[in-house]
Amino acid sequence: MSKQRYTMVVIDDIRTVVNGISRDMDWESQGIEIAGTASSGEEGLALVRATRPDIIVTDIRMPKLSGIEMMRELQPQLPRSKFIFISGFSDFDHAQNALRLGAFDYILKPFTPQQLAETVRKAAAEMDAERRQSELLSDMEQKLRESRPLLRQEYLSMLVHFHAPKETLRKRWEFLQIEVDLQPLAVIVLEIDRFMQKTEDVPVNEAELLRFALQNIVEETMLNMAKGIVFRDSVHRFVAIVNPVCAGGALAIAEACRENVGRYSRSTVSAGVSAAVDDLSELPSAYRQAVEALTYTFYTGGNSVFFWEHIRQRQETMPRLDTELEKELVYALRSGNAEHAEKALALLLDDAGRGEKRPSPDSAKALCVELAALIRDAVPELTDEHELCELTRALSSPRAVLSELRATLLSLCRLSCLQVQSRLQSSAQEMIQAAIRHIRDNLHLNLMVGDYAAHVHLSTSYFSNLFKKVTGTSVVAFVIQEKMEQAKLLLTEDRPIAEIAESLGYEERSYFSDVFKKTTGLTPTEFRAKYGRKPGQA
Repeated sequence: MSKQRYTMVVIDDIRTVVNGISRDMDWESQGIEIAGTASSGEEGLALVRATRPDIIVTDIRMPKLSGIEMMRELQPQLPRSKFIFISGFSDFDHAQNALRLGAFDYILKPFTPQQLAETVRKAAAEMDAERRQSELLSDMEQKLRESRPLLRQEYLSMLVHFHAPKETLRKRWEFLQIEVDLQPLAVIVLEIDRFMQKTEDVPVNEAELLRFALQNIVEETMLNMAKGIVFRDSVHRFVAIVNPVCAGGALAIAEACRENVGRYSRSTVSAGVSAAVDDLSELPSAYRQAVEALTYTFYTGGNSVFFWEHIRQRQETMPRLDTELEKELVYALRSGNAEHAEKALALLLDDAGRGEKRPSPDSAKALCVELAALIRDAVPELTDEHELCELTRALSSPRAVLSELRATLLSLCRLSCLQVQSRLQSSAQEMIQAAIRHIRDNLHLNLMVGDYAAHVHLSTSYFSNLFKKVTGTSVVAFVIQEKMEQAKLLLTEDRPIAEIAESLGYEERSYFSDVFKKTTGLTPTEFRAKYGRKPGQA
């Protein structure tokens, strides 16, 4: 017998039958509890309504209210209860009709207790099966309720990326109980600004908490304005499918979401908004529109909303670099003039984005890459590989914004100019050192500044300026200083002053003496007397 316990009532206008069934049979051992008995259809109807039993054993023919009439009255209220009819042979047709009307079974008089017990056992077994089925269905429904959010997430993600037959989409939409009207529809793609930078060193639970909080703000904002549903599209991106029927449509909803995220959190979001569509099958197209609109955050750096309809109306013209400004940039780079190079670069960027139509983000990025190549070509000796890798990464990043690329190009300009300045400085040092060697090798000649400049293949003025920049003194002063140092050495020896003067390129001794005294504060004779060799010294 069933392990479940069930209640049963017995209804018959013959009291001995009622007593025999209810008192003389061992129902307790079979898990059956007698909830009551009745001797007429009317009493039975009241009894059943009061006790709501699982099993109803009733005579099919009773005065005033038959068993079948009673069943018809009670079935809507007790659809799971099992009716077992007791029927005489003459009522066989009525019993067959009862089965058609929904009775569980019938037994014909006369019957044995075993026959009735077996029929009741079968009814209990069927109720066991029904209960198990009901529990299984209930469990499945519970699991479905629990998994429905995930199923919605997966379905909606597929819905905006792939096409499917309209009827299939509609049935799935209804099955998942998505409370959004099927038309009109618009897609809003929202992206957390600089999410990767914010969460780079943040524990995963904090990053998830941030995403959860922002999604809640977006959902509450949207649902206060229109029907819609929000789901995650990537680690830093949400998608909202909305009915754009409020004032201002989906664009107003996106703006409100942006404002509330900024107001109630420490983050900001940017959004791209599609045009309205009239069918679920058009959502992939709307999603692409919203993503395209979102790319225009490239110009703002974040915390902004772009509408595809506004972008679509633009007739894009490919940006072109001004030839004269290009030349100016190249000249400034090759001369190492960072100030002029940065100014020319800024003018090029401003000029390319000037006008009524801004180029698409992809075109603007291509222009930045072109400018980076121009800078590299102008200064091919640029060798700082770490800096170059960082700059290349910034230029190629899909999340790069114009302000970052502008800063990257300016950094590349400065790096290039520093490289050129370093090279020029090294070259200048080498040329001046060559000139100094030439000066020291030719102290005996009365050479001019132009002669020294010619030796290192520079103009006189450029050489003079470069010499002073490198050494801190003028060419003439340096030559005089070198000659006077050589004169000091020669004066310590026992050589005639006139001869010393001539060996240093001075034609007149008196002029040499004047220069020497002006430089050292002593005449050649006084210097020799003070520092020269004394008689008897080796």
